[in-house]
Amino acid sequence: MKNQSHNLNWYYKLIIIFIITYICHPIVSQTLLPNAESAFESQLPFNRQYIQSQKIKSITFQIIDKKDMQVAEEKGLTHFYEFNQKGLLSRFYYTTIIKTIEKEYHVAPVYRNHRRISNGYTYTKNEYLYDTTSTVYFYNDSSHLKLKRYNDGPYYESYYYDYSLDGKLEKEKRCKETNVSEIKSEFKLGGQFILSEETFKYQTTGKNQFKKIYQNNEGRSYKEIIYNTNEAGKITSINEQYTVTWIMQNSQFIYNSKGQLTSAVYKSNSNGELELSRTYEYDNNDCLLTEKQFRNGVLQKEISYITDANKKLTSYIIRDTNNKTMRIIKLDYQYY
Repeated sequence: MKNQSHNLNWYYKLIIIFIITYICHPIVSQTLLPNAESAFESQLPFNRQYIQSQKIKSITFQIIDKKDMQVAEEKGLTHFYEFNQKGLLSRFYYTTIIKTIEKEYHVAPVYRNHRRISNGYTYTKNEYLYDTTSTVYFYNDSSHLKLKRYNDGPYYESYYYDYSLDGKLEKEKRCKETNVSEIKSEFKLGGQFILSEETFKYQTTGKNQFKKIYQNNEGRSYKEIIYNTNEAGKITSINEQYTVTWIMQNSQFIYNSKGQLTSAVYKSNSNGELELSRTYEYDNNDCLLTEKQFRNGVLQKEISYITDANKKLTSYIIRDTNNKTMRIIKLDYQYY
């Protein structure tokens, strides 16, 4: 109970700090750096240069959830990111609740000098059972991702990547694997079953345009993506088309005069008409201030970032307007 009270006190203090900081001081953030490649991914867009320059070894995200008109609740959820000394993500894991158990506790009456001064009572408290999902990342000498291994319980799924001499992705192989190591954290490959294998070819189609052609394991083309870039080399649009179907997917990206991503819009007809969009605002110090996420024009989430004087993200708040919830995330750093 004492730990829960401490966490809730921290939660309310953070709300006060957020209000004061947001209104009175410019917020600077360099830990995260929005970009076109990760705009619609669940993975956070870490700024590799900042992670490396600050010698950050790991970041632990401590999470507290709160529903409107209810007390904030500490459920023990956490996200953990680990980086190598080049600032590249090497390991990521997160916890999820797989079962909630409601337990009843009894408190006995209190007596003093043979007189009862307080009655006994009972109360209930939720206890949680957790599952951990993790991903590890390995890189080649050129810092290109060569292996990504996802693990959820006994299930392992790995992605292997090969590159051309100029650093372009040439091949991706997706496999289901088994771990025969007695120590789960020390992976030892047992069986391996190839789920899919793709190769990629590239064509320059204009001054600021190129095409990426996807081929299956039989060497047949099944998808083409056209990338357009601006003069600074930043992606301004991604147009995907499947060769033998009517499915099309399109992404558009807008930058301000300083090259900062301000808008990302994704449209697809693969499952009805879908539009996802992200907007980003920056403060006077050219750092990320807020992010808004929309689905078919309806606001889904609004994220506000809090940083310290060293441009290090210390916490952020996610407001879910539809579910009327708020998630508070506090970041704890470890260094090399």
